[in-house]
Amino acid sequence: MILVDTSIWSSHFSHPNENLMELLKVGHAACHPLVIAEIACGTPPQRSKTLKGLNLIPQTNVATLSEVLEFIESERFFGRGCGFTDLSLLKSVMLTRDAKLWTADKRLAALATEMQVLYVSPLH
Repeated sequence: MILVDTSIWSSHFSHPNENLMELLKVGHAACHPLVIAEIACGTPPQRSKTLKGLNLIPQTNVATLSEVLEFIESERFFGRGCGFTDLSLLKSVMLTRDAKLWTADKRLAALATEMQVLYVSPLH
């Protein structure tokens, strides 16, 4: 299961990503309520259809507020350039068996690498 971050979706909306389309096709892509919320704050193409479609994608486990706050403290992720949503996604991936995080955000990718959950897209 690959949790697709908002940064990947945003790029995909303007330049279709073959790897993302393949992950969706084979059922390996995952979503998260905070990713859907972030996309809803923007202007996705075919807004209604896109938001409904995102809700149909399987979701990772969702970390609670206390789990995320404990994670921030225990891993000392404060002051590292990532906000609450980023760290919520990272903790949610860690709570989901065999999940990885796919992001274009360099700071979030660095933390995902530290936690050994970064998904690296194959080059085409």
